Amino acid sequence: MGRHPFAETIKSGKPQIGAWLQIPHVMVAETLAQTSLDFLLVDGEHAPNPPNALLDILPATERYGMPVLYRVAWNRVELIKAALDHGANGIMVPMVNSGAEAIEAVSSAKYPPTGKRGIGAWRASNYYQNDAEYRKNANSNLGVVVQIETREALTNLDDIASTPGVDALFIGPGDLALSLGMEPGKLTPELLDACQAVGNAAKKYGIASGIDVASIDHLSQLQERGLSLFTYGSDSGFVLDGGRAVAKDFHDAFLANQCRRFGPRSAATHV
Repeated sequence: MGRHPFAETIKSGKPQIGAWLQIPHVMVAETLAQTSLDFLLVDGEHAPNPPNALLDILPATERYGMPVLYRVAWNRVELIKAALDHGANGIMVPMVNSGAEAIEAVSSAKYPPTGKRGIGAWRASNYYQNDAEYRKNANSNLGVVVQIETREALTNLDDIASTPGVDALFIGPGDLALSLGMEPGKLTPELLDACQAVGNAAKKYGIASGIDVASIDHLSQLQERGLSLFTYGSDSGFVLDGGRAVAKDFHDAFLANQCRRFGPRSAATHV
């Protein structure tokens, strides 16, 4: 539990694709863990997934070897250590705007002498049966991803990216667009410039960079800018898309059948 070398995987530069888990239910987690995704990102910031939700989620994902990155609600030590003590493979910290804030996030996630995380990885260490081994590897294995979501963060990219222990910079495109005075949802030239700046800073300090992808059509432009850590879609979105697709397929097939039976002109009256 919690021993997947997620930090190494992230920093490898090999493209990684994950999906957001927002629905706080073990059945959703267990189902998504059986996909070909590289990781699941459990959202504790904008979804009802406090750290203790991981007590149900993680056994389901670990069963299938699916790594879990957990996004805390804020850059606070009690949230970070709780997620890691449950056994999360890494943390994502939102709204990191300076080198000092990046240092705080890393310190909360690392054991001394690197950081200030306290001993108590109850579930991550298999209820203390493997505590020494867990602590020996935790600082290097567990991923620390910080989010770049504001104009201020772009100004301080060097300080953030150079923080020892940060494994990746992850752009929050919606909040970053708002901070730059743009409407979220579009891959504008300004946002692409920001992606390039983030990609450059990450490459300079030997870490990864990534973003939440709104459309697969954007992927090539993002990869060209050095990004390799991606999320695309969420559990609730998959349910909606799947349900709508089934409904469309059924209605299209039903209409086609009516056309064969009654002809195209009269089919509409029989639908």
